[in-house]
Amino acid sequence: MGFGRSFVRGLGKALSRGSGEGGEGGEGGDGRGRASLVFWGALVCLFGALAMLSESATSADADPATPSTSSLSTPSFQVDSQFTWHPRYAAIKGVVIGNGAALAGFRVSLYASFPGNGGYRKLASTVSNASGDFKLPYHFPHALPRKLAPVLFVIAEKGSVMLAAAVEGAEIPEYLVLNERTTVALGNAFAQFIRRKEITGNPVGMRNAVKMAANMADLKNGNVGDVLLHIPNGPDTSTLPTFNALSNVVAACVAQDANCKTLFEITTPQGAPPVTNVLEALANIAKNPTFTNYEMTEVDPLFELALVVPLFQPALTEQPSNWLLFIKFTGGRYSRQDRFNLMNGPGNLAFDAKGNAWINDNYVPRAPDEFACAGQRLMKFHPWGEQFAESPFFYGGLSGAGFGITLDPRGNVWVGNFGFEAPSCADGTVPPDPANKIPATHNSVSLFLPSGVPVSGKNGFTRGRISWPQATVSDRRGNIWVANCGNDSVTVIRGGNPLLAQNVRLPGSKAIYRDGESPLLKPFAIAIDNRGRAWVTGNKAQKLYRLDLLGNASEVAINGAELRWPMGISSDSKGNLWISNSDSVNIPCIDPLDPQDGGSPSVVFVPAGGGMAKTVTLGGLTIPWGNAVDGDDSLWVFNFGNTPTKDVDESTTWPDTGVAHICGSGDCPAGKQLGDPISPMSGYTSDALDRVTGGGVDPSGNLWLVNNWKKAGPYLYDINPGGNSFVIVPGAAKPVKTPLLGAPRDFAE
Repeated sequence: MGFGRSFVRGLGKALSRGSGEGGEGGEGGDGRGRASLVFWGALVCLFGALAMLSESATSADADPATPSTSSLSTPSFQVDSQFTWHPRYAAIKGVVIGNGAALAGFRVSLYASFPGNGGYRKLASTVSNASGDFKLPYHFPHALPRKLAPVLFVIAEKGSVMLAAAVEGAEIPEYLVLNERTTVALGNAFAQFIRRKEITGNPVGMRNAVKMAANMADLKNGNVGDVLLHIPNGPDTSTLPTFNALSNVVAACVAQDANCKTLFEITTPQGAPPVTNVLEALANIAKNPTFTNYEMTEVDPLFELALVVPLFQPALTEQPSNWLLFIKFTGGRYSRQDRFNLMNGPGNLAFDAKGNAWINDNYVPRAPDEFACAGQRLMKFHPWGEQFAESPFFYGGLSGAGFGITLDPRGNVWVGNFGFEAPSCADGTVPPDPANKIPATHNSVSLFLPSGVPVSGKNGFTRGRISWPQATVSDRRGNIWVANCGNDSVTVIRGGNPLLAQNVRLPGSKAIYRDGESPLLKPFAIAIDNRGRAWVTGNKAQKLYRLDLLGNASEVAINGAELRWPMGISSDSKGNLWISNSDSVNIPCIDPLDPQDGGSPSVVFVPAGGGMAKTVTLGGLTIPWGNAVDGDDSLWVFNFGNTPTKDVDESTTWPDTGVAHICGSGDCPAGKQLGDPISPMSGYTSDALDRVTGGGVDPSGNLWLVNNWKKAGPYLYDINPGGNSFVIVPGAAKPVKTPLLGAPRDFAE
């Protein structure tokens, strides 16, 4: 074996020399260097394979012996830019802890999930000793492509008890703790990828989920992760107590096998095979987060189980409406709103191909009692909520962006500059400062490269009669569609070329509007169907419009349903449409804020092939604003809080905001069909949510929600209504391939 390794290393050096000599020979040489490179490369592959066969005695499935020091220190080297030769051996050390004590005799196994088509493999296995300690020597397959860098799972089992943790192959820790908290973190972050006893899924979502789990639990010590422990989470919301309650559920399983069986029974969905392990149970809780009889008098059996071993505190003391984990982000360890915040009034978001989130905002950060003028920031966040070091980005003509943000097929970011601002910034009360968009401009879109560098100038791109733009959406060909709330039209920027911007008037609009004249239709949101057509909601007109690239625009009759102050719209993979009926919001577009508070919120399903529409009123709909379709073609609806939004004062209080989950045209839970609510009557509520406008589903299945306004926003509209946070709910939804360019796509596309 030593000869094999030495020979391969020698061949590697020869290969390196041969490569260098071939390069100096140039194209005019006799080709001997290139032939030598091919020859030596073939030998490296041959002897590498022989070396692996000769060392098969160290199979990961056997109880491994401790490798020699020389084996552990074998260096890695690269053959070319595509393949990495990993160290032959490495080792993960750690301890298994349950109910606060070391657990001996647990079978501890290391699994590698190679996202995509790489499979799920066991690399090593051992048994924890009397102190709960374990050591897992392992090796990766040789010449492993970088794109197949695995996600690793360390899983300890004994009987029905299971404790686990996840790490990424590129960042392998030397020591970790397996306990109830690390297990709950894994079960939520990877909820959409856990399939019975395997954890597999799309490469982007799987790798991103590792650091999402780290937000919740620290693998180095088994404590709560920093993000969940500190404000704006920690003592500020009920998310940490919910996480600890779930950890106590696992602790009950560790304490007594009968509790594990109870957990498996209550987390087995109707009509599904029985749950057989703890991770599967936790994943099912994230995917089915509400006890079936929540609205009835029965006690949630999961909550009862959480009280058996109250080890982790603070934990829930009352039965929750749901078990989702709403993790809040402000850009730092703060909740208080002031001029030093990162954001004020985040309006909407868009994901890039790696699952990074780009978020715009309405206002410049200010304290709640200070006038907030037009926002001039574009922010970028990692898939686990951490802000990029170079974010936020400025310039490019940004001016109080609203609902409009999108990524085109090249990864460029487009933002619609609606011009949100406190009225005092527009009427001269706040001294004018055009360089800082005081007063705001309302007639442009901004364009940024994937690096955050602005392409548009200080005034943005204005061609195409852009006016108070809201939705800004890219299709798969890179055409940018902009809903002009201010002049009842849509601007189409063909191929993403601002010089080719074309304005299309909607039916019922006027050719010319006087300064200060209220628009008649107020186009707000846009969805692109699977035929490349744009569908537009008319907020004030309470109508639906369809446009094509030829410039044809028509009003679309909806059979069997009516629109009532409609807002967001989404297309599913089949071309069906979902429309949020706020029955409350009259967009303050040129004209002042004029809440309606109609009291009949709903969402409307419009089938792709025509036919009867369907109106849904249940599932926790309060003021539906934006919505998003997930990878199962089910619908998530984002509520702009609760009514009232008019005739309010400083003493007005509002209940917790919720999101609604509706069964769509794809896979539904047993007993559910199209239009049936999956969420309870209250929705999935959380005290981490304020007034939500936009959001989306990322490749990990995380649900992102932007807190656009404070709950008291309607009272503070003339000063500073903006919120200062967004929320991520791990593992709640079926993953979506990003960027979203029209209808949701399969990851195989």
